[in-house]
Amino acid sequence: MRASIAGLMVSVLLLVIVGLVYWWPARNAAENLGARIDDRRREIANADFNARLAQASAHAVLQVAQIEKKLDASVTQAVLVQNLEALARRHNVKIISEAYEDGKPIDGYSSLVHELTLQAGYPELRSFIAGLQGLPTFTVVQGAVFGRSSTSIAIRLQLDMITYRRTAGSQT
Repeated sequence: MRASIAGLMVSVLLLVIVGLVYWWPARNAAENLGARIDDRRREIANADFNARLAQASAHAVLQVAQIEKKLDASVTQAVLVQNLEALARRHNVKIISEAYEDGKPIDGYSSLVHELTLQAGYPELRSFIAGLQGLPTFTVVQGAVFGRSSTSIAIRLQLDMITYRRTAGSQT
């Protein structure tokens, strides 16, 4: 009986040794492969992030140049009114009322505050607002109030906007 228990223990020990001889290197290889995969994923993610960051930076540089150009545009109130009317015609929007007021120059920038009341369908009003960035001026929408027209099914939109211009002789 002792011989069979000793033989059993020797065979179990040999089985464990053989198992460890094959299992240990396979486990290490799997861990190393997992670590290499994680490193590669991290490299790819970093490269993707850097590429997107470079693209966003280049896009921002272009936008800053466009804004600088728009700020330097010497557009009078009459020209701005003509541009807004042309934009409204292009998008099938009716201008119901408009009011303009020169703002006080601050930090080398003058402003023209304007309020427009427009009437059209929602898609037309939306395309009109999107078209504002295509104007040769730096015009910012400060507020927008949508409402129903009392005489038709069209939507009425009141836009509060400011057009900024760099005053003569100031460079920032």
